[in-house]
Amino acid sequence: MFIVWGRKITRRTLGYVADFCGVCRVPRAFRMTRLGSVGHVYYISFGEGNLVGHERACTSCGAFSEADVNAYAGISKSSGSLESLKRETFPGLDAALEQRLALEVRVQTAPHLLSAEERMGLIFSPFNLLSPKVERHFATMRMDGGVALAIAGGIGLCFLVPAIGGAISPEYGPPGFLLGLVAGFGLLIWQLLAAGGRFMRKEIVPLLAQSLSPVKPNEAEIERALGEFKRAGHKIGKKLKAAQVIEAIRSPR
Repeated sequence: MFIVWGRKITRRTLGYVADFCGVCRVPRAFRMTRLGSVGHVYYISFGEGNLVGHERACTSCGAFSEADVNAYAGISKSSGSLESLKRETFPGLDAALEQRLALEVRVQTAPHLLSAEERMGLIFSPFNLLSPKVERHFATMRMDGGVALAIAGGIGLCFLVPAIGGAISPEYGPPGFLLGLVAGFGLLIWQLLAAGGRFMRKEIVPLLAQSLSPVKPNEAEIERALGEFKRAGHKIGKKLKAAQVIEAIRSPR
């Protein structure tokens, strides 16, 4: 008898903290999550497992990263208003962000006066912050609307094609089922391959465009950033083209 067992990561929301989001480029509320490692049998587990770390995710853009719960004065059970969240979880946030917020003012008022180092830092930042979201998505096979429709279409073809074949001639019925099955499988594979591109276009590119728009990067700068991430083995560098990001930045929102 084959038994499926092992360990998996469990996530439990602890509450909310206030901090700066490098993608949104402003202070935001973050959801704080406890990460645990727990044993499972047939993917069924009990308890939250041994603590392996914490993760915070921006409640606005969804970008997440590792977090140190000790860096905050506390964790709020509800997000509430940002000002009340700052007072409860990070009372010194405004002072800590003074230089960064001053940089954001310069980005908004005179982006052409930024140094090359400042520009590339601001360009690299959203790619770095969104990279974990891309890695998590492609770590497992996920089903979106296109894949669901492909499954439904494939099942429909298995009935429709033999029915049409049988109406023409009874001998065409069985081969028609096989043809429908092959066509449905091909449709499913096509949509599974296309699902990754849809995720990048819908979930990642708009956030990059929103974050990078104030900096007004050119295509060469985006290509440089993507090239660095690609060489480092990050999927965000492999799944995106600089032209995609530039087009989204220039598109009206």
